[in-house]
This record gives sequence, C-alpha cells and structure tokens, in this order.
Amino acid sequence: MSNINENMKLKDILFKVPAAADVFREVNIDFVNNGSDTLKDAYDAGHFNLENILYEVNELSKERIEGIDVSYMDEPSIIKYIGRKYNDDLLDELPVLNDYVEKLAKKYKKEDAEYDKVSDLFYNIYREMTVHIETEETDVYPLLTTYYEQQSEVTHEALKPHITRLIDEHQNIVSWFKQIRSLTNGYTPVDSNEPLNVFVMKKLEENENNIMTILHLENNLLFTPFR
Repeated sequence: MSNINENMKLKDILFKVPAAADVFREVNIDFVNNGSDTLKDAYDAGHFNLENILYEVNELSKERIEGIDVSYMDEPSIIKYIGRKYNDDLLDELPVLNDYVEKLAKKYKKEDAEYDKVSDLFYNIYREMTVHIETEETDVYPLLTTYYEQQSEVTHEALKPHITRLIDEHQNIVSWFKQIRSLTNGYTPVDSNEPLNVFVMKKLEENENNIMTILHLENNLLFTPFR
C-alpha cells in the first residue's frame, strides 16, 4: 500500500497510483497544470470531500499496476512510450471522432443537450492536439531525447521556447475537456438507447483519459527542467 496522504504532490500521487487520475478528474482536480500542488492545496481551491478522495486513492494503491509502470523508465524510454502507445493512435482517431461528434451535434440540435458546444470544443482539441503531436514528434521529442542523453545546455536553451508554448497548449486542452465533461454530465448519454450517443460519449472519455496521461507525463516529468 502506498500510504497516500494530503501533503503529497499530485504528480507524486499519480506516479505511485496512476489510476488516481480517474478519481481526480471526477472532482475537477487539474493534475496536469498543477502537478506540484499538494492534494491539500487542491482541496483548499476546490469543492470535494478530502477524506473520501484519500480513501479512494489508497484503496486503488492496493491494486496491482496493469501494463507498463513508467516509474521504472528513464526519460528517453518514456518519450518512446508516449509515441508508440498514444500519439500514432490519436492522429488516426481524432479526426474520425471529430466527425462522429459533429454528427451527434446535428442529430440532437433541437434537443436540450448542448452537443453543439461539445462539438466546437472537441474540434478545438482535435485541431490543437494534431499540431501538438506533429510538432513534438518532428521537433521536440528528438531534441528532448538528446537533452536527456547528453545533458546539453545548448539543447536545453533550444527547447525552452518550444516547451513554453506546449505548456500553454496543455492549459487550453485541459480547459476544453473540463468544459466537455461539465456539458455532458461526466460523459453521460442523454439517450442510453441510442448507439451513436453511447459510442461518442464513451470515446470522448477514453480520449480525455489518454490525452491527460500524455500531458501529465510531459508537464510533470519530461518538461520539469524547462519550467
């Protein structure tokens, strides 16, 4: 058991208990941009039951970690891991999902559901993440790998403006997903008997989970020497 407590930083909790990200998202804890805050800091700034969150996270800590545990990987390996596990699939999936979200918005245009706003927000995410990933794969990740392998001051300085811009983009993406989560009542379909509605809500949540994992690893690990 990891013995998670309220004075631990959010990023350190997630490195010990990756599944805690699901718990944090449900109560709007921004662990991507505020990873250096403690859980108590997040509680002071938010509205959730601290005792319940601690209980949930410590229960999760008892479970065996599935898949690859990044806490045992060095930075160059994590960079490769992000590219192989997430980036290629996202570049394929985001445009397809964007089309489905647009179809859902048109289908429910006359209903109370605010899927038109969801469609606009997800288009922003699709557009931002596509450029984001392509920039990282082409320019940033090769430089970042060189920096971690050689600890070059020249490479460090070359990376700074790139990292600053990427961190700003992370803030936008987190904000857009937060709004989508709110508009959809935590990705709850307005019609659970309608396959398109159920499918799109499920895929939106999966994409949030995957993208927040990437942004967390970047902000709270890979980019920390440049902040």
